[in-house]
Formats: sequence, structure tokens, C-alpha cells
Amino acid sequence: MASKGYKQEMPPPAGYGPIEWAKQIPKKKMSGITQFGLFIGFTGLSWVGFYYQKRRHCKDDLEMRDARLAVLPLLLAERNRLLLKQIRENRDEENELMKNVDGWVTGTLWGKPVYHNIRDRWIDPSADEYFAHCKYWERMYTVHDKLNH
Repeated sequence: MASKGYKQEMPPPAGYGPIEWAKQIPKKKMSGITQFGLFIGFTGLSWVGFYYQKRRHCKDDLEMRDARLAVLPLLLAERNRLLLKQIRENRDEENELMKNVDGWVTGTLWGKPVYHNIRDRWIDPSADEYFAHCKYWERMYTVHDKLNH
């Protein structure tokens, strides 16, 4: 006879408990009034938090607008400085290119000044004049980069 290599699973010594066959209704955790009160309390606290967050956001927004207004003259001055620098480089390049042409006057188009203005006001040059001596892709990159920001 072979020896047993396993143990038979048997019922507990006192036997199994009675079988519950009736419907089991779980206990209520909270009543409807308690749930509604918690909802009202949570909503009220959320509105208070929203109010303070909105106030803080408005303060930050005001501070950022003040900072932008403070820096704007500096940015405009830098932009104008770079514009004048590029126009001067264009003029120097035109002088270099057209030095051997008789009767050529720099800054004119068929004898009329390009930048002539009756009221002596500044006129921003067109993109074609500004990027006259640049590569095509440099111009496209700069123009499209400005449009995207």
C-alpha cells in the first residue's frame, strides 16, 4: 500500500454555521440629510476657495500688466535701435553694390527719395526694404516667428 502524500480537507470540528437564506440589507452609512449637508458644506468651501484663488489670480494679472507696461518702452527702444542698425547696414550694402554705377544716389528710386516725407515723420520701412540684403529663409523665419508670437 502506498503512503498518503496528502491531507484530506475536513469540515470544522463544530460543523458549518447555519445557511443564511434571508435578504441581507446593508446598514446605511449616512442618511440623505447628512449627505445633503456634506454636499452643501463642500460646495460652500469650494466657492470660498474659488473666491480667494480668483482674487490672487487678479493680483498676479495686475502685477504682470504693470511689469509689461514698465518694460514696453525699453523693448520698443531696442526694436527701433535694431531697425536703424539694419537700415544702415542696408544703406552701406547699397553703396558698396552700386559704387560703379554712374548717377546712382543711395536712398532714391528713379531720382525720388525713398524716405521723403513732407511732415518729417518717421515711416517704417516695408519688409522688402528691411530684408533687402538678407537670405530668403532668414526673412521667412523672422516674419513667421513674429506672426506666431
